[in-house]
Amino acid sequence: MKRKIEKIEPFPFASDFSAPAPTSADNVQMSTQDLALLLSDAQASGAAIARNDALAEQANILAKTSTELKQVLTGIVDLAAYLEKASIEETDRRAALERVRRLAAVVIDQQGDLFKR
Repeated sequence: MKRKIEKIEPFPFASDFSAPAPTSADNVQMSTQDLALLLSDAQASGAAIARNDALAEQANILAKTSTELKQVLTGIVDLAAYLEKASIEETDRRAALERVRRLAAVVIDQQGDLFKR
């Protein structure tokens, strides 16, 4: 918000660098329009801060959910690798691997639901 300068007061310069003489208490005078602009600016700043906080919270939730999803998918991949090496009958191996693939497909297809927590 830009504000126009209405009054400039000279600084009392003393060659001995002593403090200036005390002045009377400053009075702040503000028009209704200036006050409305100031309140509007404060409200917009507060809303922007709240919005940024909410977005940061959502980003943290998405990052956490993404990490959990990666862990689940890593577990599924590890399980599939174990089943491929396990000493079980070929028909049982195929059935187990098919179940793992279906489980992975459900996790991947439904990941949008995981982010809605």
